[in-house]
Amino acid sequence: MSNHPRVDTVAMTAAFLAIGLIESADYDLALAKYREGGQIEMVDALTHYAPLIATVFDHETRDFPGVFHYEVTEAFGDWFIKSLAATGELPDSLVGIKKIGEFVEEFFSQGGNHG
Repeated sequence: MSNHPRVDTVAMTAAFLAIGLIESADYDLALAKYREGGQIEMVDALTHYAPLIATVFDHETRDFPGVFHYEVTEAFGDWFIKSLAATGELPDSLVGIKKIGEFVEEFFSQGGNHG
């Protein structure tokens, strides 16, 4: 069994990350404050997290208590843009990885399989 995520899962994850980014109330502020680039650079930095999140999605053995990509992936995209809006800089990758872990654990702490 491979520990790598499926290509279609990575693509779907990247799409939900972008949804969380663009639908965030802080999107326009973040774009205005980002000194190192524009939308392409933001999306590029954000999608670097897609394989990690997709790996969790593909290999998690706990029952899903809700919709993972809504509650984890989109939420991370929203957190990412809020962090950028607050500082004008991309979040540190280790901080981002830690935040993904927090979102994942919060999601699964809900327990049960609701479909």
